[in-house]
Amino acid sequence: MSDGGSWEDLVVALCDLAVKFDAETYLHENVVTLSARAHVPGDQAGSIRVSRFDDESARVETGWCFNLVVDFVFDDETRPAPALEVVEAICSGRAAQSCLLDAHGDWIGVLHEAWTSAGSRWTSGTSVSPERQVTRQFPSWIDPT
Repeated sequence: MSDGGSWEDLVVALCDLAVKFDAETYLHENVVTLSARAHVPGDQAGSIRVSRFDDESARVETGWCFNLVVDFVFDDETRPAPALEVVEAICSGRAAQSCLLDAHGDWIGVLHEAWTSAGSRWTSGTSVSPERQVTRQFPSWIDPT
């Protein structure tokens, strides 16, 4: 394992992020859940579940299909760990989930992506050519008013 962070470091950073976005944090063994205090409409990522996947990565889940495994151990100390960047992207409204549909309207796959203002991007999902794609970008947890 690299010296670039640990699960415990990520948990502390997620709690700090919750303060930044005025969210509630729930901790249970190897799971951290952040929930927006402000109303987030429908199933539009009002909560984010981060669970320890292995000694170096975490699973980030939100919405109806966003499910991404990303490292929390990172060698570049000038940037936050990728797992933290993905969670911050979701809270900031810089993430989306897509449902891929065939010509009959049947669900054939999912696509999810998150991006930072600095240009980092994570994309994962089904590699099929859909007839139709329904995409929802997550709203920011920060009230613009």
